Amino acid sequence: MRILVVSPTPTHPQDAGNRARIHALLSDLKAAGHAIHLCLLLREGVTPDALAAMRAAWDEVIAVPHDRAAERRSLPEGLNALDDWILPEAERAFAALAARDPGFDMVLVNYVFLSAAFLPFPPGVVRVLDTHDVFADRAAKLAALGLESRFFATTAEEETRGLDRADLVLAIQEEDAAGFRARTRAPVLTLGHLPAGDPAPLPPRAPDGRLAIGYLGSVNPMNTRALGRFLAALDHAGIAAAGGSLLVAGGAARDLAPAPGLLPLGPVAAPDDLYARVDLVVNPHEGGTGLKIKTVEALARGRPVIGTAEAFAGLPAEAACHAAADAAEVAALLRRWLAEPAYRKEVATASARLAARYALEVRDARAILASPAAIARLRDRPRLLLVTDVPFWRSDLGNRQRIAALIAAARAEADPDLFFAGAMTVEEAAAAQRLLGPRGRVFCALTETPADPPIEPPLDLTPYEASRYDPKIFAALEAHLAEHRPEAVIIEYVLLSYLRHARGLPPLTAIDTHDVMSVRAENFRRFGRTHFVQISAAEELRILSGFPLVLAIQAEEARWLEALLPGRVLLAPHVMPPVPRAKGSPPGGRLRVGFIGGDSPMNQDGLRWLMDQVWPAVLPLGAELHVAGGICASLPEGREGVVAHGEVADANAFLAGLDIAVNPVFFGGGLKIKTVEYLAHGLPSVLSAEALFGIAGGAGEAYLVAPDRLGFIAGLAALIEDATLRRRMGEAAQAFARRHFAPRELERAMRALAQFARGVPPPKRLGAA
Repeated sequence: MRILVVSPTPTHPQDAGNRARIHALLSDLKAAGHAIHLCLLLREGVTPDALAAMRAAWDEVIAVPHDRAAERRSLPEGLNALDDWILPEAERAFAALAARDPGFDMVLVNYVFLSAAFLPFPPGVVRVLDTHDVFADRAAKLAALGLESRFFATTAEEETRGLDRADLVLAIQEEDAAGFRARTRAPVLTLGHLPAGDPAPLPPRAPDGRLAIGYLGSVNPMNTRALGRFLAALDHAGIAAAGGSLLVAGGAARDLAPAPGLLPLGPVAAPDDLYARVDLVVNPHEGGTGLKIKTVEALARGRPVIGTAEAFAGLPAEAACHAAADAAEVAALLRRWLAEPAYRKEVATASARLAARYALEVRDARAILASPAAIARLRDRPRLLLVTDVPFWRSDLGNRQRIAALIAAARAEADPDLFFAGAMTVEEAAAAQRLLGPRGRVFCALTETPADPPIEPPLDLTPYEASRYDPKIFAALEAHLAEHRPEAVIIEYVLLSYLRHARGLPPLTAIDTHDVMSVRAENFRRFGRTHFVQISAAEELRILSGFPLVLAIQAEEARWLEALLPGRVLLAPHVMPPVPRAKGSPPGGRLRVGFIGGDSPMNQDGLRWLMDQVWPAVLPLGAELHVAGGICASLPEGREGVVAHGEVADANAFLAGLDIAVNPVFFGGGLKIKTVEYLAHGLPSVLSAEALFGIAGGAGEAYLVAPDRLGFIAGLAALIEDATLRRRMGEAAQAFARRHFAPRELERAMRALAQFARGVPPPKRLGAA
């Protein structure tokens, strides 16, 4: 391909993260055999040597004058309109390049504020936008940190207008990609960063009896602020006494003076000039947006890294050393690294694993961008119809959260439509539309029902399906399928399984089980409760066998179903996006033990048992029990040390204020979403065996399993009285959740489903696909 690259940033030298990103991406495309024509807006100072290096690296360099004094901020509150930085010289250059013969096969534009470069190019030229960062609401995020916005900052509406000019949007990290998919009609590909040429890791530093820690950062305000907060939390003399020294490189070292344990290096010619001299790299970055290139570079060069969650945003990080809450916690982790040789090994192992996982992800995405056929497949997305009667746009219950997560994952691979089997208000339809994204469509059964009388029910309905059969919904779905032909359909669990008999369903019609309902119903019966789904195992298996594809929410159920329905079961696990580790109760306050849940029979019985049998024994230790959600309607009143919050607007905020979590349910079946939430927030938890149904491998490390009353009392007492145990178990809980419930696990399943919808035959045994 002949690729025109438009950039406001030079590729040489690679002394800043954005320069390194552009250079690496273009180097990879060049190595794949494509011709690179760089249209460089001279927005930054470019020396003659740098310009010569660029001309030597690329097939052509077109230098376009750019006067930064002519850039505008034309929106209120000092924000930029999308094209404020497009100057007449650039417009003339873009028009001239679009008129060339031969023309270009691809136009790759760096930054959304240059997306006007796409406009003069004719149809057939593939327009690719490399975003680098999210610029919507960027100024507000910086202001929250007390920093001034000195770069481009705009509104969501303006940024979306630029995204929609592209045929393909590149996001540098998955968090950015998820936000873009909710706003743009363009397909979005996450393409992270690796140094150009994928250099091999540096050899370990020669041992000299000392431990060297490195920090590399430019002089931008976010770096200097975070570094200042990190240094303020460190004991320099203590670091020196422990045999360590901190080497600070880059412009961020400009105002630092040498001190015991602190050595400012100033600017370095290349990052390796620092990395070769250190045993560990720290990144205490706080706030801001975008991938942190210096984190990636250090990992790629084989150096262990400790940093904040922001420093590892966009990376498949699991370990607590890669998810510190702030710069002060990075300082605490560094002190632990200096003091504990075993912890040094733990950080090194976690960093090496993370580097390897991330490198595979980036190389896969690079291969897509370098392949015209792969880009064409990415743009030609299958249409997926989700059929449900669950108001998933409300995130207050587990099944609703599950469906919303499924849609978010599917949005990366397909264009999702909704067929809602019920009534919707205008506001509800708008909320659903926001989750589907602009490429999705909302259809409501009760507004699509044909005028003809309801049709007779199909003859092959099972007894349970006959009890659920709604002729209006059934007729509306058949009418919808006659007008709109999806490549794939997902029906949300067995309550709507009668719709599998509708005419017009595509060959790939799947049922998302959520749970094995017959097992769940039997579980309820054993404890004297009646489940709202009454179905036998034989009938449920007959229903599931009528679907070409069955989605299982967790591995245990997937294995059980696969044994009965070989070749039809796809593991599509429930997932949660990364969230910060819970900060816990306010300083000086009483420790908070927490539970959140709906007003279901299993929650009612489990929480009442905990309050009657466990809490009186724990109360003298000084903690409080905080309860939130619909379950508060069933709480007995007047219990000492119990605080009922009722329905909370922000479940994450409630969980973030806890120190310990409990889930004492003893029946129910299926994956417990609240347990996943506890783990994701890094909450040390005491859990029943039923609360861990479908979750295994973390007992005693990531959570405590309590088989009975004494087990609950002992587990809670241990956590209440031992702050170190709480911290270590919280760290392990968060790592466990990120390993087992990260969004990429569900994205894999949706990628497989999209491939099946395109006609790629599934393997004989699907598993996790």
